[in-house]
Amino acid sequence: MDFIRITACCLLWFCTQVNAQDLLQKNMNATGQNQKAANESQQKIDTLYEQQRDALQDYRLTQAEIDQLSVYNRQLSQIIGNQDKQIASLQEQIKEIEVTQQGIMPLMDRMLNGLQTFVELDTPFLLKERETRIASLRGLLLSADITVSEKFRRVLEAYQIEVEYGRTIEAYRSQNNQQEMVDFLRVGRVALYYLPLSGDGGFVWDKTSQQWQPLDSEFDRAILQGIRIARKQSAPSLLSLQLPGLGVNP
Repeated sequence: MDFIRITACCLLWFCTQVNAQDLLQKNMNATGQNQKAANESQQKIDTLYEQQRDALQDYRLTQAEIDQLSVYNRQLSQIIGNQDKQIASLQEQIKEIEVTQQGIMPLMDRMLNGLQTFVELDTPFLLKERETRIASLRGLLLSADITVSEKFRRVLEAYQIEVEYGRTIEAYRSQNNQQEMVDFLRVGRVALYYLPLSGDGGFVWDKTSQQWQPLDSEFDRAILQGIRIARKQSAPSLLSLQLPGLGVNP
């Protein structure tokens, strides 16, 4: 009887242990599944977090680009506005230049006419050179590929050259009215002399009679000395020359 009880107790204990192990195994399996599910859920959460973070980063970059474009558009609008103002100003200046050109072209023509008249009435030194300069300027005024400012500069330059003639002494070799080669001496615009290459028989230009007047031989030496001074072949010195139309020494 006792053996039966002991055997029954053992069987009961054994069944209890088996049930406990099964229950424990089930719990462990359930825990593993829960852990796996939790891991999968965490991975999904991490993936969603990364996606959200990437999306937020893209949003911030996009917003920064939008801000930069907004600033650029404002600046571009200001630049375009300034360019419009500059274009309007240039158009106005062009109109003014056109008006100025309409007035300056006739002015330059009158200046050349005045210069030509002056040369014709002036002492006849370097006459061919000066007349050629004026003729060249007249052709320049008709040139289409030369700016108005350059034309005006050249006309003023011609005037400046004429002004300088009155401040300088010059000697040059050319033909006289008898087509003879002689040495000319120009003393500013005060007097013009020439001396034959032989060195004898000097002449002076008389503005009153518009003719060459012979000089006494005593002035030949002074004319020759003046020619040497003008050519820088001799040191500057005081010259004793007869002034045209006066017949006296300066």
